[in-house]
Amino acid sequence: MAEQLNLSSSEAIEYFFDRGWTDGLPVVPPTPDLVDEFLAVVDLEPNAVLGSIPERDRQLTAEKAAINSVMAGCKSEYFPVVVAALEAILDPSFNAHAAMSSTGGAALCLIVSGPLVEELSFSHLHNALGSGNRANASIGRAVRLVAMNIFGAKTGLLDASSIGHPGKYSMVVAETKPPVEWPTFAEDLGAPVGKTSVTVIASEGPRQVANHLNPDPKGWLLTIASAMRSPATFTVGKGAQVVVVLGYEARESLARAGWSKSEIRTFLAEQSRISPEELENAGVLLEIGSAHNMVPGQDGLLPSVSSADDILLVMAGGPGPGWSAYMPAWAPILHSRASTRLVNKTGHSETIGDNHV
Repeated sequence: MAEQLNLSSSEAIEYFFDRGWTDGLPVVPPTPDLVDEFLAVVDLEPNAVLGSIPERDRQLTAEKAAINSVMAGCKSEYFPVVVAALEAILDPSFNAHAAMSSTGGAALCLIVSGPLVEELSFSHLHNALGSGNRANASIGRAVRLVAMNIFGAKTGLLDASSIGHPGKYSMVVAETKPPVEWPTFAEDLGAPVGKTSVTVIASEGPRQVANHLNPDPKGWLLTIASAMRSPATFTVGKGAQVVVVLGYEARESLARAGWSKSEIRTFLAEQSRISPEELENAGVLLEIGSAHNMVPGQDGLLPSVSSADDILLVMAGGPGPGWSAYMPAWAPILHSRASTRLVNKTGHSETIGDNHV
């Protein structure tokens, strides 16, 4: 069981700063009554194990997850989403040990899709990737605090991020309802009707993609593909996963033009392939005979994504002059894959398919 301290709220906040248990911002003191309230929501015993990182010889219990969720400012009704996200992260396919310790500075990016987006009032339209929403901010922050406080992912300890990015505070993408012609992201993964999925990918920071004037929906995709094959991105030419967030104008125009989500993913995978010459002209040396064996395919090109299915296509963002976004994975699929769980209101989360995309 967790240690109990007799401190005032202000003393507790400073005590947690002194112990290095915060992310640089004040936390909510995790009083026993609040922790018990969170555990009661999911009906898990305090010592129930959500997962472990064997390389670090550390495991995560429901009580520790609840403590960090309280600290992050979550409401108790958010806790089933946090549990699902943490169990996804601790799936071996995600490779949390590497993702949390690499110099690449990966964030633990959550994609939430399904009815709970509306029920828990996630931000999914305007400012969908920004600040100002409690569910988005605190759920992502809870996951990050667990990474720090339970698994040692702190600067100077087991987090070797050379640069990092603000998504390491919190990074949540909540999917808005797609055009009626398309399934949701959760449904693409095989989620039953009425279920909410949480997918976690170790990602770099988001890049906004602008296309304000082109009336041809194919133009939206060409612009996104050009951003996806930027030689400055570590995974380009090596084959990774990527989150593509279709903004309002892009998703509406593509759906009206008859594009399916499968066709969009296939087009982006093909158009984001890159030539060795383009990489070399940008100063990027090819890796041959190493972990990232960059041998061109029959078309003479290298993949930015491993396959069309490795494009995680999500709908978010409100109306405007035409913005979309994408987030590349921190490393090729050789090192880490996105991992998914279905949210259960009580108990452990549910697996879905082969647990990863």
